[in-house]
Amino acid sequence: MADHRRPKLTGKESSQPVTSTPRVRLSCELCRQRKVKCDKLNPCTNCQRFGATCVPVERARLPRGRSGRVAKNAPVQDTNLKERVSRLEELLRELTEHDNGNITTQAGSNNQESSDQDSTGKDADKSEPETVNSLWADILRQIHDVRGLGDHGSTNGGSASDSSAMKYRELLAIPKGVGSLIVTREPALTIQDEKNLVRIYLERIDPVFKILHAPSLKAFLLYGDPYLDYKQGHMAPATLASAIYFAASCSVADDESQKLFGCNKSRLVARYQRESEAALAKADFMTSNDITILQAFLLFLLASRSQDSSRRVWTMLSMALRIAQALSLHVPELPFPVRPFERELRRRTWLIIGFLDIQCSLERASEPMMQAIWVESNPPSNVNDSDISFGMDDQVQESEEFTDMTFPMIVLKAQCTIRLLNFTDFTDTTVRSINKRQQLVIEFQDTASKLLQHSQPDKVPFHWYARQVAEIISAIMQLIVLRPLQRNPNFVPPRVRGGRLLQMAVDILKMSQTLQTDPRGIPWQWFEYMFVPWHSLAVAIAELCVCDDLSVMEKFWGPVRGAFEHLGNLIADSREGIFWKPMEKIMAQAEAKRNELLAASNISPYPSRFPETAPLQVPVCSQADMQPPVAFTGDMMPGTGAYIETVPMVTLPETVGLGLWPSVWDAVDFGCPVSTNEMSWLSYENFIEDIYGNMDYTLVH
Repeated sequence: MADHRRPKLTGKESSQPVTSTPRVRLSCELCRQRKVKCDKLNPCTNCQRFGATCVPVERARLPRGRSGRVAKNAPVQDTNLKERVSRLEELLRELTEHDNGNITTQAGSNNQESSDQDSTGKDADKSEPETVNSLWADILRQIHDVRGLGDHGSTNGGSASDSSAMKYRELLAIPKGVGSLIVTREPALTIQDEKNLVRIYLERIDPVFKILHAPSLKAFLLYGDPYLDYKQGHMAPATLASAIYFAASCSVADDESQKLFGCNKSRLVARYQRESEAALAKADFMTSNDITILQAFLLFLLASRSQDSSRRVWTMLSMALRIAQALSLHVPELPFPVRPFERELRRRTWLIIGFLDIQCSLERASEPMMQAIWVESNPPSNVNDSDISFGMDDQVQESEEFTDMTFPMIVLKAQCTIRLLNFTDFTDTTVRSINKRQQLVIEFQDTASKLLQHSQPDKVPFHWYARQVAEIISAIMQLIVLRPLQRNPNFVPPRVRGGRLLQMAVDILKMSQTLQTDPRGIPWQWFEYMFVPWHSLAVAIAELCVCDDLSVMEKFWGPVRGAFEHLGNLIADSREGIFWKPMEKIMAQAEAKRNELLAASNISPYPSRFPETAPLQVPVCSQADMQPPVAFTGDMMPGTGAYIETVPMVTLPETVGLGLWPSVWDAVDFGCPVSTNEMSWLSYENFIEDIYGNMDYTLVH
């Protein structure tokens, strides 16, 4: 606790006269630590409510109109201004005495005022002497200097803040030429246009990227009410609004942008990208203690990834994590009191950072920054936005229905599971036991089943979408169990009978395509770039590389080839990144294998490298055809026949009314590890090795 008693004075200090400078009360220590508004009473209302000791903070009142620093330099600035004005009067006197007072308005200044003068002086007399032009240019320079001097001494410190803002804006900015962000003119949008963007955000982004409280957002941006307890004109809500417009503009289609806003999408996105960058820079997002500004930054990162596939967002996400830790978002039990509504927003923000962390980690084949326990130990509540409100004092009551937070809760469980399945101990001690890895996937299915129990996928499009995403995540996890994302020389996977691994990988590609083509999933098509199924594509191609059955090859070749062509533009760093050269290499091997099978069957191979892409169909392997999974009690030690580590028996969960989850477990021989020369495993393992061998180390010294 801070000690605010008057310090003892030394002999020299005690000899000085005691001034009676008035004092100004600031926010108390606890309110400043909690980042909430303080009414500055003694004790303040917040501290009284929570029964805490209020520690007031005071400082001497600064001179009115200017800060102490500016007031100290005022005499020097006044002198300079007087000198400038005298010089201007001199120049004007010379001009009025020259050539009967005729003045030519041609100037060489590069500021906006000189540009205006240039445009009005195009028809001026071209016979004026050059000395007049020189004098006029000198006047413009003097005016520019006087204006600059005045700005330097402004009360809001505009020059310094503009310089800082520009520095941060350059840090945030997406490079020119990325995607289609080259524009020539700013689109003219109305207030109604921006309200339409808010509605688009609430329909398309808010359900899957749940970081805000929708009723508070509607009241602020649709009805003009203050946002939460912020005063009118506060920087934080304005920054959030810019980020919302930017994110919403990224989710519209090209033809939709032309129809709704009268401009192409690239111009719309570029406008709000610039506005969001400027607002974040002006708010000094790096050092701000305002959670709303952090939420705006996270929305900015989400939207930026759709326009820029480079590692920019991956790198900037680390700043968001550090800002969140500075705000204690990672602490489950806070050392200061927080009201229920604020606690929910803090937890949602922390969850979204974890979501972006695992997404960036997967798309760049890197370690996540956050541990699974960091996210799992501080989850938000499974509630609707209508169940919570700003100013509520009662504790939040969770619901068993399908709520606004059901989809984020499924994603929460998924990101924690995938962290444990990754073969890296950089942040978490990962699970290498096959049976325990299988158990993690089944636990995810069980959690998702309970969350989706009261969903209505046949009536509510978003419920259908949530179920489809959960199925895709479950299938991807099964592939990760058997074909890890990271290298591990000690891992020996079990044998998978028949073509079930290939079938599962292709089913994932088909289900991902269904999300983009089914009318029920249209509002969330923008989400495609967040989780590109490159891993499933790699597994499928690796299986085709060793396929000896032409009928199987032809059955899966079309969907795999179509996914290969489609994902090249969505994957991190596009076709120039670390994934694509290894992907092209393994695809060439699969194509060579196919041509070999065609030649053996006296069928001429296609002349082109990749024939016309066949459309993806719905999965051919229905859940009804699957056999019950075989559960084992332990892992077999390779070469010994002995089991190690006992784990509980597991069975597949079933979602009420939705059937069994897609599964590959019934085709897995848990007690029979693959041999060291198993071609299917070696093909995939070589692909993973190529990814790490293809990383760009040119900047490492």
